[in-house]
Amino acid sequence: HRRPRGSGMAPGAKRCAVAGLVPPGCVSERNVRLSLALSVLGALVSTIAHGHLFTAFMFELFGDNRSVGLMESASGFTALATALPVGLAVDKVSRTRLLRLCALLGLLAAFSGALAVALGPRVVAQRAAAAAADGVLDGGPGRAFTILLLISLAFWGIFFNTTSSTSLALFADSVPRNSRQARQDLYATKSTLTFVALALGPIVALISTLLRGNEWRLEGMSYALLPGFLLMPVMCFLLTFFEEVGPNQPLAELRVGLLDENRNCSRGGSATDLEAAAKAVAEAESELMRQPGAAAVPYLLLAAELITSVGAGMTVKFFGLWFKNVFKFTPAGLSLLSCATPVAMAVAVEVLKRVARRCPCGPVPAVLGFWLTSIACLLLMVHVKDWRLLVVLHLLRTALANAKEPIARAILADFIPSSRRGRWNAVHSLTGMTWTGSAFLGGILCDRYGYGKTFVITAGLYLLSALLWLPLIKLVPREKDAAEGNASAKAKGA
Repeated sequence: HRRPRGSGMAPGAKRCAVAGLVPPGCVSERNVRLSLALSVLGALVSTIAHGHLFTAFMFELFGDNRSVGLMESASGFTALATALPVGLAVDKVSRTRLLRLCALLGLLAAFSGALAVALGPRVVAQRAAAAAADGVLDGGPGRAFTILLLISLAFWGIFFNTTSSTSLALFADSVPRNSRQARQDLYATKSTLTFVALALGPIVALISTLLRGNEWRLEGMSYALLPGFLLMPVMCFLLTFFEEVGPNQPLAELRVGLLDENRNCSRGGSATDLEAAAKAVAEAESELMRQPGAAAVPYLLLAAELITSVGAGMTVKFFGLWFKNVFKFTPAGLSLLSCATPVAMAVAVEVLKRVARRCPCGPVPAVLGFWLTSIACLLLMVHVKDWRLLVVLHLLRTALANAKEPIARAILADFIPSSRRGRWNAVHSLTGMTWTGSAFLGGILCDRYGYGKTFVITAGLYLLSALLWLPLIKLVPREKDAAEGNASAKAKGA
């Protein structure tokens, strides 16, 4: 009898399950493991090739915040243009084929990005020399190089949006379906691994900058950025190994994947047991989505995330420039701060996971507590003059603000059917790229009013986003409450 594809790959999967990275009962352990690896590589690429050092690189190229915001917006606008077709494609076309297409896009993004970063210092030096010889002021790196940089960022936007939407849809369909708590824990594990990788990326930049003199020179920053682009082909290689699961997966494969954590059932259970278990899981998911007001949950999350992303876009890319230009941080100092930030975020994710699990009113009040505290930290940062206290507030603000992401992802997956996860993940990924679209506005505000006032505007948008989470307190039950509600509904039906 042939082993069903969705049940995973026995030797490696079992070892991962024992290690605690992949829980038993996954529909596809291969997809879960690949998603975790992809999260780590994606975080490394983002922090090395597109982190604060890349923002500083562009600032040194163009000389103002407005141009930095415009460049950063390229990937956001590209994601906006491709969000709808990508979302529809994820639900209508083979997801594994889409990921193979993403691999090709990733190679184009890697090549064009590495070329732009490598040529940047030389182009600026040549134009500066020519301008000095002609006795005129140089206006920047020139149109041809600017177009090359915009093309590379556009490729990155398409690659990131499509890859995120497709891999998240496969991940959501591959995680255990018989326990909402197990799903939330797996999302938290994925987020924690991402944060750890986000801390490792700046270490590479730190070593590179120290070797090149620890100065804000384009040549040194170029060498520090290149390793990130060299990692992108590895990401593209992993994208070709995902397997198809989800709504089109054969029921027999789904049953085995659902019962994989129960060794007794998988060894000696009858076909009736398998049928009953698969039916129970389907009924549990259906009951959760049939609760009063459940249909509004994805829309509330989307609206809140959209507002948050607009506010974040006005500040996130400029925190590094704030520390560099106002508080005179060196490249090594900024790299150390970038390294410490994801560690704090990983700790906050684990703390929030435990607090949310014990909260008597469900996970949402715990999320709101962390979120509102992060807003208070942001407002305090504007008035702090001592850089040491500022660093503490920055780490605390960033950690508390980002700790909610895995819970938000898990809630979204719980309240939308599998057949529509592709389009929802595409839109949700779009909100994550919207902050790059609003970076152009943030650059203008920073040049005109300064960094501090721009951060205050962001705090106001964050507060508005928090208000949209308030209805979720009633709409998103605790795991225990949801299970009791399902049992009650079944009892009434009997």
